[in-house]
Amino acid sequence: MAMKAKSKAKAPRSKTKAAKAPAKQTAPKRVTAAKKRAAPGKSAFSRDNGEAFFAFRAGPQFAAAMESFASSPAGRGLAAATALSLADPSPKLSSNELKTRLSAVANRKLSDFKPLKVTITTPMDPRLQLALANYRMGKRGPELAATAGDEVAVIARVRSVDDWTALPDVDPGAVLGQSEDGSSIVTGRLPVKRLEAVRSEKNILSLKASQPLHPSLTATIPAMKVSDVALPHGTSPDGGKGVVIGIVDFGCDFAHQNFRQSNGKTRLLAIWNQGATTWPGGTVKYGRAYSRAEIDAALSAPNPYAALGYAPPAEPGGTHGTHVMDIATGNGNGTKQAGVAPKADIVFVEASTTNIAWMSPETANHAFGDSVQLLEAVRFVFDQAADRPCVVNLSLGTNGGPHDGTSLVEQGLDAIVREKPNRAVVIAAGNAQTDGIHTTGTVRSDAEHLIEIKQQSEGGAELQIWYQGGRRLRVSVVAPDGSVFGPVEPGGNLTIGAPNQIAIFIGSRLTDPNNADNVVGIWIAEGLSEDNFIVKLETVDSEAVEYHAWLERDDRRQASFMSPVPSHSLGSISTGHHSVVVGSYDAHKANFPISTFSSSGPTRDNRQKPELSAPGQFVIAAKSGSTNGVTKKSGTSMAAPAVTGLIALVYSEAKRKGQDLAISELRDRLLSTATVAPAMQPGAWHCVYGYGRATGDAVAGPILAATAASNGS
Repeated sequence: MAMKAKSKAKAPRSKTKAAKAPAKQTAPKRVTAAKKRAAPGKSAFSRDNGEAFFAFRAGPQFAAAMESFASSPAGRGLAAATALSLADPSPKLSSNELKTRLSAVANRKLSDFKPLKVTITTPMDPRLQLALANYRMGKRGPELAATAGDEVAVIARVRSVDDWTALPDVDPGAVLGQSEDGSSIVTGRLPVKRLEAVRSEKNILSLKASQPLHPSLTATIPAMKVSDVALPHGTSPDGGKGVVIGIVDFGCDFAHQNFRQSNGKTRLLAIWNQGATTWPGGTVKYGRAYSRAEIDAALSAPNPYAALGYAPPAEPGGTHGTHVMDIATGNGNGTKQAGVAPKADIVFVEASTTNIAWMSPETANHAFGDSVQLLEAVRFVFDQAADRPCVVNLSLGTNGGPHDGTSLVEQGLDAIVREKPNRAVVIAAGNAQTDGIHTTGTVRSDAEHLIEIKQQSEGGAELQIWYQGGRRLRVSVVAPDGSVFGPVEPGGNLTIGAPNQIAIFIGSRLTDPNNADNVVGIWIAEGLSEDNFIVKLETVDSEAVEYHAWLERDDRRQASFMSPVPSHSLGSISTGHHSVVVGSYDAHKANFPISTFSSSGPTRDNRQKPELSAPGQFVIAAKSGSTNGVTKKSGTSMAAPAVTGLIALVYSEAKRKGQDLAISELRDRLLSTATVAPAMQPGAWHCVYGYGRATGDAVAGPILAATAASNGS
């Protein structure tokens, strides 16, 4: 029996003119089961796709689907390296937590919400469209350390940095460097009400909103062959001495013995707490930065945390950042087990845990800062390092984005490591392999195309759909009660809600300025329904349209696709051209199997990421809140810092020999010395393992050969 459909929207039919309300619609017949729960292993809807799609509702079905996927082009070789099973992707919330997190639309019927007249005529990033819609409905963002209540943080690609900073509406932030076409990547803040005016400036080639970011040893050292006795003969990197390791994360226990010298003084050059109250006369534009001298003074006090005015949050299992930092560079003074580069100096940036203004009220509970602050953090680390070799670890990530290396975050990271030799950025691949956050398919003119989204306990959902430029898709959202919102024409947008409340927002952008592709952003507020929503795609023209779609990350109540595809599940900042992306394997088991959670490549433009893998499962490292305690954590967040420490050793050895390494040379060395997985051929690439396991052999690499050649031998 088909659900009763209701017409709910006035969909704009062009970028500049809103169309009349669509005729009353009937929900697609294949949406008949939207209010029902699918049987285990079954999707409520059929799909028409050219890929090896599958549906899952329980572990055995997912594992079987993975076996099927392994034979597809994107996943060939995956099953040979591991057998995957479905882990619970989202812990259940308590009733009190649920009440706290439900947005203002909770406990209201979908029929209460109507199309709202919110006119946005300037083509722009769908996230900026949402920010502008919120503003025009009277919603004000929170006052944050980095932004005022009526501002939005942005990343821009501009022709002229001087013209950018001269704009009266812009509060400029960091200059990351030049992209490959000669334009510059910058950050800044501007009033939301001026978004359209600023975006229309000829100097601005691209303008993007912030994205929320999330956190993504005893077995590590021998598995990677980075102990002093296991390193290649003739090398002496001295524990990474002379190199700066930057950690951008959450929770730095500077008082832990593993980050102090034998005389009790700190190994940290600086800490920048981005979420702190801005310090008058400080060295940073927002938050507060603490120098080595200030940290040392605090360490001599009875209560170092009170003396400094900064402390890692009290977490039962210890903070993420302290654990990550210890894997990369702990010296073992407190735990008797050193990290990979125990003599490197450290710069730590505490990513703000405050809300991302203009996005969603529930973001504050699970986001670690945003992508604008991330770029500013990386610039801060390299500025602190000055001319010293430096590697920055980013065990953070998000899901939305083009996944082709063209996001402004990735262009910014690429620009800053190209700026000088001896610079690198290491990024965790992500933990989304079994979370069902990616799907792909083909929309044909002779058939409707439906994407079903599984909700979690009345959780919301944020979806991005990327498809080829020159093609056109119209999009509708079908609610569980049969209400049809849309269609939204290519380049249009639609706001559904009530005064001061947005329940559903759909924004379409044609010809993104960074890759010339098209993107659709869809936001479904929390509290609307615990049943599944449907996204309906239709081609405007006769050509078939291939697309990739990602659901944004929510570690507490992750929405998922009913027909997910585990390939292309890397984090959205993990597809750059010059970053080093790391997956996870289990160093405690024979043959080092890949971790079931470790995200899969390739990129959307079919480049081979991740590059490497490292131990990331059940890793024991420093625990915050103690001077010598340890804790156990798993994730690609634990694998990435192992490679960060390895790169510090490589740089230290190169420095000892008087050599500089461009980022391309460093990457070649890491990949050429990786140990392949048992099921892989030398030089082959695996969608989860990368080119193999990172090893200490990279410390020698081509340097020894280059030295021999220069000596005439």
